[in-house]
Amino acid sequence: MEAPDAELVRAIAAQADDAPAAEAELCRRFAPRIRLYGLRHLRDEDRAADLVQAVLLALLQAARTGRIADPDRVDRFMLGTSRNVALRMRETDARSAGDAALAAIAAPDELLERIDAPALWRCMRALDDRARRVVMLSFNDDRAADEIAALLSISAVNVRVLRHRSIAALRRCLDAPKEVDA
Repeated sequence: MEAPDAELVRAIAAQADDAPAAEAELCRRFAPRIRLYGLRHLRDEDRAADLVQAVLLALLQAARTGRIADPDRVDRFMLGTSRNVALRMRETDARSAGDAALAAIAAPDELLERIDAPALWRCMRALDDRARRVVMLSFNDDRAADEIAALLSISAVNVRVLRHRSIAALRRCLDAPKEVDA
């Protein structure tokens, strides 16, 4: 099909007889562009392939349901969708990396063997009250950032920042050479 992109979108929205061919052509045209966007922003071939699949699926669903307000600007819709999906993928990757790092740090058997409880409590006392409460609510009570935020009347983002900084401070404190009382 040599029709412009807008006509392809209109054919898909109208569920015309040639809609499957229009969908295939739209995918053929946009897949390379989405892949390049993925390679540039995600820096991984597999992640770029995942981006292509997710964006094309969203594009086709939007076209089928008539949610593309201006078919003449379908390329902009595709770019915006690519940006949003890539952003979600990077956020998911960052969360997964953080979860893996936390799991590596907090493997229960290893943790119990390595942690000096009196030193941990000494380091916990060195934290300010709010930071200590965030750490206790996060790890002792196993509460989510949103829950802690509501309890302490602060934002969830602030809870995550406090937790991150507190863990770093505890790590530095525990790794510091122990002072010997004279």
